[in-house]
Amino acid sequence: MSKTIAMAQAENQDPNALCFQFKSTRASLNELILTASDPDLLAPQLAAHAAKVPMLFSNMPVIVNLQQLESTPDTDTLNQLLSLCRKLSLVPVGLKADPDTSVALCETLHLADFSHQRRAPKSAPAEATPVTPEPEQPAPAAATKVITTPVRSGQQVYARGSDLIILAAVSAGAEVIADGNIHVYGPLRGRAMAGVDGNTDARIFCQSMEAELISIAGYFKTSEDLHAECWQQPIQALLRGSRLDTVPL
Repeated sequence: MSKTIAMAQAENQDPNALCFQFKSTRASLNELILTASDPDLLAPQLAAHAAKVPMLFSNMPVIVNLQQLESTPDTDTLNQLLSLCRKLSLVPVGLKADPDTSVALCETLHLADFSHQRRAPKSAPAEATPVTPEPEQPAPAAATKVITTPVRSGQQVYARGSDLIILAAVSAGAEVIADGNIHVYGPLRGRAMAGVDGNTDARIFCQSMEAELISIAGYFKTSEDLHAECWQQPIQALLRGSRLDTVPL
C-alpha cells in the first residue's frame, strides 16, 4: 500500500467508529479437579497422563478446581500448580475455590472466577397478600436439532438446550456438542460432547465409535481408551457416578 493511499484512508476513517466487537460464543472447558495440592506429588502423575494423551494437553484451556481439597492452598503453592499446568501445555483460564475467598484469590492469580453462581438479590420481606395462584403451564419442550448432512473437519455443531441428532458421519476434526443427548447414525470420528451444561444424565449414541474424544458433563475418554473398549462398534456412552462407561447398543 502506497503512503498516499494510507494517508487518504486515515483521513476518511470515522474517529467515532468502534474498533472492536463482543460476540457470544460457547467454548468447551475441561476442569482439572485436584484432590491433593502437593506439586511434587502432582507433577509426575500429571506428566504421565500428558504423555498418554498428548492431544488433550496441547494448549487446552482448563478450570482448576480446588473444591475437593480440605483447605485452599497458599498463593505460592497455587502459583507452583499453575506453572506445572503451563509446563505441560495446559492453559489455566479460571479457578473454582471456596466462594467466600475466591474473588480475592482470582484477582491475585489473574484468573476468571468460576466459583459463584449468579443469584437474584435478596429483597426485604413484604407483607403477605393473599394471591390466587395461576395454574402452572408446562414449559415448552426444546426442539431437537437434526443434522442431515455430514459434519466436516473443522465444523462445530451445538444443540443448545436440546438433543442433537446427526443422520450422517462426523469427520475427524469436527466437533458436535449438545446440552442433552447426542445421536450419530453413522461413524463418529471427531469429538462429541454431551451434557455440556452439566447434565449428567445425557448420553452419546453412535453406529460406529471412532471418536477422537467423547465427553459427558465434563468427564471424557480419548481415542486410546475407546480403541481398547469399543472401537468401530455401535455403542452408547453414559455416566455411572464419576465414571464414563461405554456399552454395546
